[in-house]
Amino acid sequence: MLPCMAEFIKSVFNLADMPDSERPHVALVGRSNVGKSSLVNALGAQPGLARVSSEPGRTRTLNFYELDRTYFLVDLPGYGFARGRQGKRELFTKLITDYLQETKFLKLVFVVIDSRIGPTALDKNMLSFLTAAKIPFAIIASKIDKLSSSETAAIKRILVKDYPDTQIFFHSTKESKGRGEIRRAIALAIRT
Repeated sequence: MLPCMAEFIKSVFNLADMPDSERPHVALVGRSNVGKSSLVNALGAQPGLARVSSEPGRTRTLNFYELDRTYFLVDLPGYGFARGRQGKRELFTKLITDYLQETKFLKLVFVVIDSRIGPTALDKNMLSFLTAAKIPFAIIASKIDKLSSSETAAIKRILVKDYPDTQIFFHSTKESKGRGEIRRAIALAIRT
């Protein structure tokens, strides 16, 4: 089922500027260039909803998208890359952790990983952080279309073994794989 509406609302550099609404939030977090913007476009069923860049580190703000007039999909800055000074990277990291710890209406976080690489040390740190903070999360393995069937089976085995109590989705923007399952998980999360 496609959303009735998907709309970019705003980009913010600090939490005080987030939309003044009690709508639930679903956040996307992951390494730079992992495919979060493509995922926003797929979930919103609009190819140009989020700007997709081949250059890592382009998302530097919290980007809010309203889907189906029901919830905000929030694209967080990618972790692990920032052009320029180390201070910028620390600023992005603080923005991410502040958002995750302080947002009252956060219902679910999707940790997006590149299925070709598997969980990196940064991904594992994020998963540990979410677990310790008791923030509900699921994993999305992106770019699954770029793997052979044996590579797909291997990454599935790794993720299920390492994260047995976590919902794991395998997504391909090109082939629309996993989109329905991800939307169902969102629908369930925002009802609670």
